[in-house]
Amino acid sequence: MLQAVRDRRLEIVVSWKLAEEIAQVLRRPWLGRYGVTERDIRSALELLAPQLPSVEVDPPIRDPSDAPVVSTALAAAAEAIVTGDKDFLADDTLLAWLRERGIAVWTAAELVRRLA
Repeated sequence: MLQAVRDRRLEIVVSWKLAEEIAQVLRRPWLGRYGVTERDIRSALELLAPQLPSVEVDPPIRDPSDAPVVSTALAAAAEAIVTGDKDFLADDTLLAWLRERGIAVWTAAELVRRLA
């Protein structure tokens, strides 16, 4: 997948809320073994900042904490959300709502197949 990003066949999009969540996850103690510092996190956010959209929607979603993912996909006019989250994959109402807006939901395996 990294090569697909380098080749510009795959574009990764992030929003402020998702960037905040990424920063929180990177601060978890058990991830300390990878040597990610607060400076690394701040540098990544500074690099991302100019491209981060801020869009709020109220999608029909089981887990409200997943709404920023949907908002980001809408703001970026994404082709798909790639996830293993069952709240996305098994929620027919959400899937239909996203389809109406031109956004698919794929697993990582589906993305890899499409990139092959």
